[in-house]
Amino acid sequence: GEVRAEEPAEGAAHAAAPAPAAIDPVPARSAPSRRLSGQARAVWTAGALAWALPLVLAGPPVLAEIGGIPDGARRLLVAAAVLAAVVGVLVVPQVRWRRWRWEVRDEEVDLRHGTITEIRTIVPMARVQHVDVRRSVLQRGTDTADVVVHTAAGTTTIPMLPEAAAMEVRDRIADLARAPDEL
Repeated sequence: GEVRAEEPAEGAAHAAAPAPAAIDPVPARSAPSRRLSGQARAVWTAGALAWALPLVLAGPPVLAEIGGIPDGARRLLVAAAVLAAVVGVLVVPQVRWRRWRWEVRDEEVDLRHGTITEIRTIVPMARVQHVDVRRSVLQRGTDTADVVVHTAAGTTTIPMLPEAAAMEVRDRIADLARAPDEL
């Protein structure tokens, strides 16, 4: 036969769901406190100029060649491009640098960053597979480097550290990530 769930009689009280098991509160982690190199602002500003200058310099002539755009809309688009360039070059690199924090602890790498949305990333040392130091062309001129932490899930980067500090951080993470049987 067919199995049916019994429906409660009309007006019958429903049994209360069992209370969830109590969860012991985990002590809050302290926020990471280490800053990136001050050179990050200059490198990020240079990167922003790489897109902002072409936008501001080429935008108006390109819009002038496109037919069918009313003059008022064209002026509005040019003003929006200039505003985006100014904010992208003068404001975003400063805010990005002020909000970036990182910390390497015995059991984890802890990062907090985000220009508009705050992102908190915690990478357990037990998940670290290997760690690199990378330098872009701009970073070579400022003696800065990025530490890239690789896990099975992907990569996490601590950007724009002084080059010597990046090497030390890489070595520390590599040492902490070793399995106990390798020590």
